Amino acid sequence: MSHHVRPLDPDRSTADWVAHELRRLRQQRGATLKELSEITGKHLSLFSKIESGETPLREADADKIDKAWETEGLLGRIIRTGRTRHSSQWEDEIDAIASVAAQARIWSLGWVPALLQTPEYARASFVAAGHTDVEGAVQRRVRLLETLTRKPAPLVRAIIDRSALELPVGTPEEYRAQLDRLIGLAADLTIRVVERRSGPHVGREGSFLIYTTSDGKDYPYTSTVGPGRLIRDPSEVATYRVSFDRISDIALNRADSLTVLKQIRECVDD
Repeated sequence: MSHHVRPLDPDRSTADWVAHELRRLRQQRGATLKELSEITGKHLSLFSKIESGETPLREADADKIDKAWETEGLLGRIIRTGRTRHSSQWEDEIDAIASVAAQARIWSLGWVPALLQTPEYARASFVAAGHTDVEGAVQRRVRLLETLTRKPAPLVRAIIDRSALELPVGTPEEYRAQLDRLIGLAADLTIRVVERRSGPHVGREGSFLIYTTSDGKDYPYTSTVGPGRLIRDPSEVATYRVSFDRISDIALNRADSLTVLKQIRECVDD
């Protein structure tokens, strides 16, 4: 059976860009998928999926192909460039993944996690961040919040830095409502807190989340100023799994975290 090859759009994503160049280079050389298999030591069926844009090319394999075909590092450079390029397309993709994800693992350093925010908190955070289209961003966030009410709902594990919880966002009423929402959600979701006394740790590098779909695929997404970055390279995906586990190791348990949430909430009323 022939493998269906969808049209590639190099402007759409790094995966398509690499797939386009890989296919172009291979056809230019008159090479076969078998030759790619021999260069990398991977099964040739993998490269059929890579050239269709279905599976991303790993950086290590790109470097092997670049060396064998003397491309002056073209494929590897594209992958490394893609890691530093923030695309609004990724934001669309991660929203689509969120709508069907079976699990969400979240580490939040600076804000209450987007998935757990109230619309009012979200609006205040967008205003504070100088977002150019606040209402459009709020509408997008509200659609994301619907993820928690769909059936079946995703399994959510959120770890939040205490400083993010203690940061008053919006009016006092909006801030209190956000804390109340977290306290209410804590009965059904895993919400854990990392205290300041935990000291330096891998999570200080920045916030990220990992969506897992029903087929077991993980999709990490990093938060930054502007659109975030969707991680596709399998080796890089693995580092986010490890990072989340390491942060989990130093977080308070659910019961102690709920106590912290209630203490912070009480302080707002003082």
